[in-house]
Amino acid sequence: MAKVDFKPSFTINGVKDARLDKGNIGIIISSSTQTESLQLQGGLEYNLKRAFTQTIPQTDLPLHLIIKILELRFTETKLPNGNISGHVSIQLAFDRIGKKDTVQLTETTTSTSYIRSNYLMDNKQYEGILNKLLTKSLEYFDKWLLVNGTKHEALVKGIKMIFLPETDVNDSDTIYYHTRKITWDDFRGKPSNSRYGAAIFANFAYSASFEVIDGYIVAKIATKTYMVRGMSWVIPPSLNDYALAHEQLHFDIAKLVAERFKKKVSTMQADLIIDLNSMIQYEYLESYRDMNRLQKQYDTETNHSIIRSAQMLWEQKIQAWLKEIEN
Repeated sequence: MAKVDFKPSFTINGVKDARLDKGNIGIIISSSTQTESLQLQGGLEYNLKRAFTQTIPQTDLPLHLIIKILELRFTETKLPNGNISGHVSIQLAFDRIGKKDTVQLTETTTSTSYIRSNYLMDNKQYEGILNKLLTKSLEYFDKWLLVNGTKHEALVKGIKMIFLPETDVNDSDTIYYHTRKITWDDFRGKPSNSRYGAAIFANFAYSASFEVIDGYIVAKIATKTYMVRGMSWVIPPSLNDYALAHEQLHFDIAKLVAERFKKKVSTMQADLIIDLNSMIQYEYLESYRDMNRLQKQYDTETNHSIIRSAQMLWEQKIQAWLKEIEN
């Protein structure tokens, strides 16, 4: 098999016969009245693996492939002049071997025709015809890589995380953390039947978009920390600065968890967008649980701000954690 006329950027790890019918590879004419099955000595996988080994230099390049044989068929017919017309077609799939999975990149079908004048053509001649098709298939894949290598997610070199700035604007029912501190005017909900003086509905959310650019999965992550006015309330006896500072710290805790979420997401690695997206979603749920746990712990240890020494300790602790995240 002839050497390809390009410098390979991939390593062929194996060949797999994925045909539904793994029997013969065609029916050939063996005499004026007879036909027979065409077989390759050693089997199809062995012969194609040997052919690829002869064609592609054996170097351990980062892109590792399994080549699957989807179809291969020789067919021959007798011409009126006594010659034999042959046609062969091969369909191959190129699969990328990853750390966790194998992903099909592309497939190609290549065919050629030939004429022979004698009834006896040995296997090496058939192998020579097949090898030419294999060379064309490899050349096709090399050109496909040049076009798609930097934008196909199964070929990415890594992940680039971009965290977008918070730009949401306050409205009649939502106050965003980055805009300002809360005031009692933000507590517009109806007080619940509770023995507490005030309650804030503080939360955080995220959105994500993904695309492949220059061989990297580029993930754009936007978070927002906010309080909902209509679900936050206060009763008149609690309208003082100390109680407001307690509710502000609930808001600070939500912001802290949002920043911790971003910190964890920033180190994530994955081969595919679907995997990265699932990892981010899972971390969000874990962070949300962590936020609820911290909010409950805060209220328990301060007895909803009644224990002033504990309140002061929590203020110091949250501010220190926020500064630690910023650094």
